[in-house]
Amino acid sequence: MLSTGAGRPQRPVITAWSAVSPFGVGREPFERGLSAGRTTARRPDTDVWGVVAEPLAHLVPDFEVRQVLGKAGTRGLDRATGLAITAVRELLRHAPDIVDDSGLTTGIVLGTTAGSAQGYADVTRASFEGRRPQDVPPVAIPNMAMNRATSASAIFHGLRGPNSTLAAGRVSGLMALEHGRRLLAQHRADRVVVGATEEYSQARSWLEHHRRHARDADAALGEGSAVLLLERPDGIGAERTVLAEVLAVTSCIDVDGDPVAALRSCLSAVLDAAAVAAGDVWAAMPSSCGGTPDPGEARLLKDTFGTEAVSRPAIGSLIGDTSAAASLFQIAALLSTAQHAADDRGHDGDRLALVSAVDPDGAVACALLRLPSSGR
Repeated sequence: MLSTGAGRPQRPVITAWSAVSPFGVGREPFERGLSAGRTTARRPDTDVWGVVAEPLAHLVPDFEVRQVLGKAGTRGLDRATGLAITAVRELLRHAPDIVDDSGLTTGIVLGTTAGSAQGYADVTRASFEGRRPQDVPPVAIPNMAMNRATSASAIFHGLRGPNSTLAAGRVSGLMALEHGRRLLAQHRADRVVVGATEEYSQARSWLEHHRRHARDADAALGEGSAVLLLERPDGIGAERTVLAEVLAVTSCIDVDGDPVAALRSCLSAVLDAAAVAAGDVWAAMPSSCGGTPDPGEARLLKDTFGTEAVSRPAIGSLIGDTSAAASLFQIAALLSTAQHAADDRGHDGDRLALVSAVDPDGAVACALLRLPSSGR
């Protein structure tokens, strides 16, 4: 049950990225927070969030959708959608040329857990509390659509190319990356905005509280949106350089109740697809639910790539469990770290970096990137 994007003649490249995270809005606050190793956990204000399940959460500071994006076209937007639209806006500041007059050449693919949990809860509550079940505020209905964030981001920013939403839990970001790769390979778009979004809300707090596995029970929830610009190497804008080359993305489903074995299959496939030896990998970043990675996953990565490779910053410990957005925040952390750190392997060549993601419901994925020595 393994899928891999191997054998392609031209691998896509990442040429820009940005994030809306508990460090703040934009790439620069993310880089500063990551470099400082600053944790962002704080107590949610009950006047804003109501009664929630956990004492701490990692929240995007001072984020109110209509204050950040303005009032035009934002009435009723759920928080996950607002985070995504803002992240794409920040990305476009680094790549303003990608939206041409028609917008038809730029696609967008976003990962999500299942859309906005609060959006579902609000509509359900309104249906029960209204005089009739259909007495629901019309402005709230779109927030029940799983593709709300993707479609609204495309409309808001004039991206009229392919538009897709993928829901795969903690592997959603890597699935979005692979889908973007396929769109480029099939010439469905000249470039693709690849991202993922996750909101904090009262509804998500209680849903996660009741569904979490034992090892995740004490992890504080986080929120945010991370986005990348994926392009073919022969079509990069003059103002951009290659930050990373996507060598391969693989995924599988754990059908035997053994996520470590499933991840081992993914690792083997991604290394084979990229024709790379495990010893050449500079960094291997495991998934994290807001604390320490799963011991089995961390041990497998350490055994495969060595202790030095898995010693890079664990972004989840700083910004919390961002669920669907977690794997793209991992990539953002790798891009930032590679651009600001000396090559501690003692050579001036490119770096190879691996990101893994394991969802408790059985989805497993990993991506292998080449980080050029002369990025940005």
